Amino acid sequence: MKHTQGFSLVEVLVSIVVLSIALLGTAGLTAASLKSTNSSYYRSQATVLADDILDRMRANVTVARGGGYNIIGGDPPVFTAASGTAFFDVTEWSATVAQTLPGGEGDVTFALGVATVVITWGGADSPETFTTISQL
Repeated sequence: MKHTQGFSLVEVLVSIVVLSIALLGTAGLTAASLKSTNSSYYRSQATVLADDILDRMRANVTVARGGGYNIIGGDPPVFTAASGTAFFDVTEWSATVAQTLPGGEGDVTFALGVATVVITWGGADSPETFTTISQL
C-alpha cells in the first residue's frame, strides 16, 4: 500500500482560488456598504439644508409670500430676491448646497402658501433628488 503525505499542488491551487473568490466577495460588499453610507449621509445633509431654507422663509414670511425666495438652481443659481435679508439668505443657502453636496443644486418655489424645496446632487451619471413641501 502506498501512503500519501501532505497536500498535492492541485489541492493548494483549489484552496487559493476559493480564498480569492471569498476575498473578492468581501471587497464587493465593502464597496456597496460604503456607497450606501455616502448616499445616506448626502440625504441627511439635504434634509438639513431644506429645513434651513424653510426656516429662513418662515423668519421673513412677507418676502417669501411675495416670491422673494424663489430659486432656480444652476451655476450660477437664479433667484428673485431683490435685496436685504432675502438676498443674503438665498445666496448663502445656494452656496452651502453647492459646497455640501457633490454637484448640489437647490430649487425653491412658493405658490399659494406652499413652499417646495427640491435639492439635487450627484451629477448626470447618478443623480439623486430630495423634495420637501411645506406650508408657510
